Amino acid sequence: MSQLTPADHPSRSATPADPAAPVIEPGFEVALHAYWQKNQNLVLLACAVILVGIIGWKGMEYFAEQRELGVQADYARISDQPAKLGAFAEDHAGHALAGIAWLRLADDKYTAGDYAAAAANYQKAAGSLKNEALLGRARLGAAVSQLNNGDRAGSLAALKALGADATVLKGVRAEATYDQAVLAAEAGNADEVRQLVDQVSRIDAASPWSQRATVLLTALPADGKPAAGVMFKPGK
Repeated sequence: MSQLTPADHPSRSATPADPAAPVIEPGFEVALHAYWQKNQNLVLLACAVILVGIIGWKGMEYFAEQRELGVQADYARISDQPAKLGAFAEDHAGHALAGIAWLRLADDKYTAGDYAAAAANYQKAAGSLKNEALLGRARLGAAVSQLNNGDRAGSLAALKALGADATVLKGVRAEATYDQAVLAAEAGNADEVRQLVDQVSRIDAASPWSQRATVLLTALPADGKPAAGVMFKPGK
């Protein structure tokens, strides 16, 4: 039997290339290596900056958390010592717990009949509080304290601002508007009382302030003035 000569055998190099095989550009590795050799210091510096930034960000988060825990611990230590609430609020101005401290002090001053100090403390509380209910109570307390301190014009302006502020809780807006109706009744402005009673109903018809406003309106005599001996106390 005859044998094929080596030339008759198909060589490996003669095998047709697979058209589906990826084409490797031998120049890419060379270019990448050249770029690294030229810019490795810059690349390492950029990586270091990013790493430092991440560490700094996490560090700030950690220290902020520790500071928050510290403020909470400070408040817990003096929460049952009213005499220290003012100093705590001053030391942590702007913090929500400082707002609560001012609110407690304001309530104490209001109860004691020191309406000037109560109004000032309520206003300080409003500057730190973020909770909608507490913030509304602080603003309302400041307005009522102003009234009891003889500043009727300032109180009325604050009550009007509260009643018209759509960002405030409905209950607070209804109470502020009811307080305006009380002042209007005391001044004998029957038409204004009716308008304000209607506003209270539109703000929150289901609130107790709407019911009080209705009673206020029905108890109003024909001359628009409250009956003798009747003293309306806004809000509080």
